[in-house]
Amino acid sequence: MTEAEVIEAINYVRKYNTETNMIEVKTASMDFPKKCYDTFSSFSNKYGGIIIFGINEENGFKTEGVYDLNDLQKKISSLCSDSMEPAIRPDILPMEFEGKNILAVKIDEILQNKKPCYYIPKGLNKGSYTRVGDRDEVMTDYEIYALQSYNDHIFEDTRPTKRASIDDLNQEELTKYINKLKEEKPNFAKNDFDKCLKICGITDTNDEKVYPTLAGTMLFGEFPQTYYPQLFVACVVIPGIQIGDTGVLGERFIDNKRVEGTIEEMITGTMNFLTRNMKNSVIINSQGKRINRTEYPLEALREAVANALIHRDYSTQTENAYVSVYMYNDRIEIINPGALYGTNKLEKLGTATTMESRNPTIVRILEEKGDVIENRHSGIPTMIREMKKYGLPKPEFYEERDSFKVIFRNKNVVTNEQSDTQSDTQSDTQKSQLDIEKKVLDFCIEPKSAQEIRTYLNISSKRYVAYEIIRPLINSGKLDYTNKNSINARNQKYLTIKKD
Repeated sequence: MTEAEVIEAINYVRKYNTETNMIEVKTASMDFPKKCYDTFSSFSNKYGGIIIFGINEENGFKTEGVYDLNDLQKKISSLCSDSMEPAIRPDILPMEFEGKNILAVKIDEILQNKKPCYYIPKGLNKGSYTRVGDRDEVMTDYEIYALQSYNDHIFEDTRPTKRASIDDLNQEELTKYINKLKEEKPNFAKNDFDKCLKICGITDTNDEKVYPTLAGTMLFGEFPQTYYPQLFVACVVIPGIQIGDTGVLGERFIDNKRVEGTIEEMITGTMNFLTRNMKNSVIINSQGKRINRTEYPLEALREAVANALIHRDYSTQTENAYVSVYMYNDRIEIINPGALYGTNKLEKLGTATTMESRNPTIVRILEEKGDVIENRHSGIPTMIREMKKYGLPKPEFYEERDSFKVIFRNKNVVTNEQSDTQSDTQSDTQKSQLDIEKKVLDFCIEPKSAQEIRTYLNISSKRYVAYEIIRPLINSGKLDYTNKNSINARNQKYLTIKKD
């Protein structure tokens, strides 16, 4: 960490009038702040960040300086080494800024297998924090469990389904799969049928009894929902752009279906639902040939549905949560339980970076069957490529604390030929962003809170709405705070600035 980095961070929070997910300021003009362990924990557990002591957020991020550089450093070092588990090794930089002494502390994200970092006096469950926008929030039981299960190498897809037996699996499909593997793997073929099932992770022995695993049940079960009733896909068509909108006859849903079965059957059933509720058009290409075209690229949607079912969290913590598919007038949202697994990050999605698998047995079996997964890690690039072919915005990916969402937006569908003639116009993504901004400005003619804006846009990500929508509108002079004296007030609302 350098002084230039610290000054850049201060300039950033002053420019945007807010802290961020990686920048925190603390007043320390009189004494060591009573509460800062939460930020040390959250930065360690999330992306890391810089804590700057001696800046007052409530006073417009004014430089006030610190009470005693030497004592402050000692107390920070003591907190990090004696009161945090695992111990934190901060990079501490005392410096002079605007004629006063301040102290910058850089915290690195700790290794995934060391998380969560927590404040010892409060204990693991109450002293583990995560960064949400510009706030430090106590980790949920699920978030802590997800980290611990990763550290302990617990793979939920191999836990036994104790109410089921091998007879509850489709014997014909099992035989077909095992025979295929025996043809491809000579050494594997030396084992008897029951041993093959155990090697593949389809069955497990517990208390000398043989049970199907969760993977075996969800991939080969005659009816998996007998044992896992909530592991289904809830598909809904909504007559509007947000939940609660109604149709011309007052109907809340145009279509509503609970899709059940094995993972492969649920992929097929969900795609059938989407296809029958999707608009179709006929396009005449440059050769005069008629081409039937669906509203969204089916291959992109299929990849997203498959990813949701294959990579969702199947732990007991989320066993009562189902995959949701919402079909609105302007978009499709696919939501699955469980945040990104392990070291996987949003910025890695669609890149050549190796991604960790939450359900390796399910992934491997589907790869070997070859019907659903043909090329690992090709799903997201396929979604992006197919949406681009349709002239639609790139799919959007959002990670919440306990779920993962993919959004496909349907705006200005054009043919490839039309796209060629429009190369000098705004991209579809830009158009989509402008549409969102216009909606917000129309909505905020009367003061609205961030929560009301998120609900109106049907976007659950607080950070996305705050930093990608509200903040740019404020900076461009189109939107303003109603409470300018405390811009981070919990009751803050936003008002559209009327042009003269």
